[in-house]
Amino acid sequence: MDIVLLVLSLALAAMCAGLWLWLHAHAAVVRLTQDRARLERRLAQAAETQRQALAAAEAEVRRLTAEDAAKAEVALALARELRTPLTTVMGFAQLLQTHAEADRLTPRQSQGLRRIEAAGAVLLALVEEADDFVASGDAGAAPFVQRVDLRLALRQACDGLEPQARRAGVTLDCPAAQWGLAVMADPVAVRRILRRLVENALGHSPRGGAVRMTATRQDDHVVVAVHDPAKPPEEPATARPFQPLDGQDARGGTRLGLSTARRLAERMGGRLDAARDAWGATTYSLGFPAAGAGQAPDLPARDRPTATALYVEDNPANVALMRQAAGALGLTLHAATTGPEGLELARALGPDVILLDLGLPGMDGYEVKAALDADPVTRDTPVLALTAATTPADRRRGRAAGFGAYLTKPLDLNALADALTRALSAHSSRAGNGPGLDAHPRRRA
Repeated sequence: MDIVLLVLSLALAAMCAGLWLWLHAHAAVVRLTQDRARLERRLAQAAETQRQALAAAEAEVRRLTAEDAAKAEVALALARELRTPLTTVMGFAQLLQTHAEADRLTPRQSQGLRRIEAAGAVLLALVEEADDFVASGDAGAAPFVQRVDLRLALRQACDGLEPQARRAGVTLDCPAAQWGLAVMADPVAVRRILRRLVENALGHSPRGGAVRMTATRQDDHVVVAVHDPAKPPEEPATARPFQPLDGQDARGGTRLGLSTARRLAERMGGRLDAARDAWGATTYSLGFPAAGAGQAPDLPARDRPTATALYVEDNPANVALMRQAAGALGLTLHAATTGPEGLELARALGPDVILLDLGLPGMDGYEVKAALDADPVTRDTPVLALTAATTPADRRRGRAAGFGAYLTKPLDLNALADALTRALSAHSSRAGNGPGLDAHPRRRA
C-alpha cells in the first residue's frame, strides 16, 4: 500500500510539475506573440513612414524637375525671341560692312558700325550660352555643317568676351572682322570652341596683359591660333593640355572642357592642337579644311545669275533685310507674311527657291513644308529653313522634314549665299540642266 501511495504521489507531483511547466511555457509564448505583434506594428509604421518620406522626396524631385524644365523652357523661349531681332541688327551691320567701301562710310560711321557689331556679338554669346545650358544633356548631337568664316567667328567670340576682358584689365588682340577665311563647320559649335579658348587664355592673363590671336590660311586649311600666356606661379602647371576640364563655371552654367572641344572639332572634320614652349605658354590652334572652290564666294557677288525666291516671314524687319540683301544674293525676291499666303504665292510664282521661317503664326513652317511637298506643283521646289530654333532636337526635326538647309538666326548672309548656291545647283542638276547656277529650273507658274 505504501508503495502504491508513493507511486501516486510521484505521478501527481509529476503532473503538477508538467502543468506548471506548460503554464510557464504558454505565458512565454503569449509574451513572444505580443512582442512579435508590437515589432510588426513598429515595422509597419517605419515602412509607412519611409514610404511617405520616399513619396515626398519623389514629389519634390518632380517639382524641382518641373521647375527646372520650366526655367529651361523660359530661357530657351527668350533666346529664340532674341534671335529674330538679332538677325535684323547683325544682318544690316553685315550688309553695311560688306558695302563699306562702296558706300564710303565716314570714320564716325565706321566706329558706330563696329560698336553695333560688338553689341550684337555680346547678345549672341549670351543667347548661345543659354542654348548650351538647355541642351547640355545632348552634347553628342551631330553638328550641322554650313559655311562659316573663322575670322568673323573669332571676332564675334572676342566681342562677346570683351566686357569680361575689360573687368580683368586684359586686352583681346583679335583680328579685324573681315570675310575671306571660310570653312565648312557648325557656326554655333565653332563659336563655342573659340569662346572657350579665348576665355581660358583670358583667365590665365595677368592684369595689363594681352591675349594674342591670329587667323590665317595655311595651304588648304584655315587656322585660328589663340596664344595662352603662362599660368600664374601659384597655379600648378598642367602636363596634359587636353585633360577633361568640363564642369561648372563661376556663374553656375556648363563650361566646355578642352577635351570636349577637341572632340567637337574632330566631329566637324577639324583639329584642335596645342603647342607649349619652355616657359609654359600655350598656343591652341583650331583648324578646318578651307571651303572648296565649289563653294559660293563671299558677298557681294554682282555677277550672280538671278533666281526667283519666295520669302515667307512674318517679321517686317527681316523681310526688309532680305530685300536689301537680295541684289547681292542674286535674287528676285517676293515675300509672304503667313503660311497660306506663302502657299498661294508658291503655286502662282513657281519660284526657284523658297526661304521659309519656321516660327510663323498660325500655320507654322513645318505645316507649310508638308503642304508644299503634297502639292505636285511645288513638291520639287527647294526649301531653305530659317529659324530661331537651334536645339539638337529642333535640328533633328528639321533634318527629318527634308529642308534643303537649316539656317539658324541670327542669319549669316554668306552662309545663306552658300546654301542658295547648293540648293539651286542641286535642283538644276535634278531638272536636267546640268550643275551650277547658269541654268535655273523651269518656271512652274
